[in-house]
Amino acid sequence: MGAHRTRPSGVGRSRRNRYLVGAAAILAISAILLSLVASAGRPRRTTTHQRAETSQPQSSSRLQPRDLRVLASGASRSFERLRAELPGRVEIAVTPLGEGQATVLGGNTPAQGWSVTKVPVLIALMKAHADLGEPALSRSERALAHSAITESDNQSILQLFSALEKLDSGLAGASRAVEAVLRLGGDADTTVTTAPPPPGAVTTFGQTPWSASAAATFFRAFADGCLLSAADTGYLLGLMREIVPSESWGLGSGGFASIAFKGGWGPDPAGRYLVRQSGIIDSRSFGGVSVSIVAFPASGSFTDGTAIVTRAAQWLHRELRLTPREKPSCRNG
Repeated sequence: MGAHRTRPSGVGRSRRNRYLVGAAAILAISAILLSLVASAGRPRRTTTHQRAETSQPQSSSRLQPRDLRVLASGASRSFERLRAELPGRVEIAVTPLGEGQATVLGGNTPAQGWSVTKVPVLIALMKAHADLGEPALSRSERALAHSAITESDNQSILQLFSALEKLDSGLAGASRAVEAVLRLGGDADTTVTTAPPPPGAVTTFGQTPWSASAAATFFRAFADGCLLSAADTGYLLGLMREIVPSESWGLGSGGFASIAFKGGWGPDPAGRYLVRQSGIIDSRSFGGVSVSIVAFPASGSFTDGTAIVTRAAQWLHRELRLTPREKPSCRNG
């Protein structure tokens, strides 16, 4: 039977413990280094709160609905008070330039566009010339455009529409060209009238049923520069800022520092007038709005119609909130 061998009790065990401790330390350091290397290659994970903060830029270009509000919070109530005082019915649509829905008050009845439609007719002609590589308007056409917009001269717009008819194969083609401009401006519903005008009216297109909201949407696209070049947009807006004093009721008398507009009016077969205006308030800034006002005077008189539009414009001046917004962009590319 072999003899039982013994080890010195302290020396061997101590040396082995040191080896084990050293190896464990090396393994721990290696694990830490591997963890740091691995985490450096992975995207940093954030908490829900951190993600909410980092997903919102410091200066956000995405505007919230409250930023797009163009009327004071109590505007609906004050409008009801205004409506009770007017000698007839009024409908108002206000749309912020750039983006945002129209605010409509009093109704949204498609009613004759009358001379307000001279603006899309002129835009259609300018686009037709541009598509052919020609100047938007000839020298003689610019003279006609000036009188058609600033004085609402019917014979001038008839000559311009005749030029459009020559470019677009007659009445039907020219009317389709005007309708195409409306579509480009975001008006998906309005159909340009081609039937002969009734007694007391002059143009076919002036009889086009055009709601306040559709008109405001179209003029917003025009002011945003989505229908014409920057130079041609500025030219036409300039004409709309030079309306003659005798036709500067309504938006022209509302107290606005900057206003470009066009009015229209005319009788129905019974001789009762409808009076309307569309325009752009503060068109030179990114806080402007497009507006359309349509008046249905109870008396049927032109005078009462202009008084209603003027009162509505003055009410709008008090209730409007022009808020700087992001630069307008065209949805049509």
